[in-house]
Amino acid sequence: MKAILVGGFVEMVELCELCEVHIVGIIDNALEGQFAGYPVLGRDQDAPAILERFPRTPVIITPDSPTVRRKLAQYYSTLGFTVTGLVSPKAVVSRSATIGAGTVVQSWVNVSANAEIGALVKLNTGANVMHDSIVGDYTTIAPNAVVLGRVAVGAGCYIGANATLLPETRVQDLVTVGAGAVVVKDVATGKTVKGVPAR
Repeated sequence: MKAILVGGFVEMVELCELCEVHIVGIIDNALEGQFAGYPVLGRDQDAPAILERFPRTPVIITPDSPTVRRKLAQYYSTLGFTVTGLVSPKAVVSRSATIGAGTVVQSWVNVSANAEIGALVKLNTGANVMHDSIVGDYTTIAPNAVVLGRVAVGAGCYIGANATLLPETRVQDLVTVGAGAVVVKDVATGKTVKGVPAR
């Protein structure tokens, strides 16, 4: 498969290489020339011209921020690009789990039985999503965070590194959970919680 990376991040370049995805080039507002051995094709504003050059090449949206990822996905989709995802061969994904379009699953991630992962989610290195859990569109699960069984995480959330969401908790849309927090009860839309227990 060939793809264009939207956002220049070395870990995403390396994930593409691990997945044997040929990187046609990178679109990044802060880069020029070459990045990690690949050509920088231009900035977001150059995307229409880039689409003309590579009309059948999908894009992979790389930023960690759910808000940025949503905006970029909407922009590139509106232009006519196909947005695709990546699943590391070093991730463990249950055959009964579902992974939405454009989602990135990095190495050492575990997605357990009957888990439902939405579109354009980012499951970062070592994240663990356990059985019967739901992760909404555009959400980021940071490294080594644990989403235990039957948890529902809404859209556009950021679950910080090493955070733990206890079984059957409900985290509504646009929530930020701080690094290392332990979520023991439901979290309302748009809230930021941190600590043990998370407040």
